[in-house]
Amino acid sequence: MRYLVDTNHLSDAIDKVSVLRDRIRQMRRQGHRFGTCWPVLFELEMGMVQTKDPEACRRNLRILMKEVRLRPLDWDLMPVFGQIHLRLKREGRALSFVDKLLAALAQHENATVLTTDADFQALPEIRTENWLP
Repeated sequence: MRYLVDTNHLSDAIDKVSVLRDRIRQMRRQGHRFGTCWPVLFELEMGMVQTKDPEACRRNLRILMKEVRLRPLDWDLMPVFGQIHLRLKREGRALSFVDKLLAALAQHENATVLTTDADFQALPEIRTENWLP
């Protein structure tokens, strides 16, 4: 199975001790794939700079990124993103740019988004799972 990791899950996975990180490693060994994209990492950076040790967070992130691959953002993804944006706009629903991008990537790659974000419920065709307690 393919998973895309949202900011809230990455944030937990870079903690010094993380059950989530251990689960990702174990599932990768079983053949599951994990990915994310640059906008998610930039959103994560906004939180890391506010910690008492941003460099430690970045080191932990670099280590985690051996398990979580960066997914490409390309021309084929643009129309998927545009359709999701237009549909949400017509329905009067709001999702952040990063969440819309993750939704488009999930749809494009037939992946499940790991997130705590209830905003994805506006897109019932996007599979989500919450692995955090």
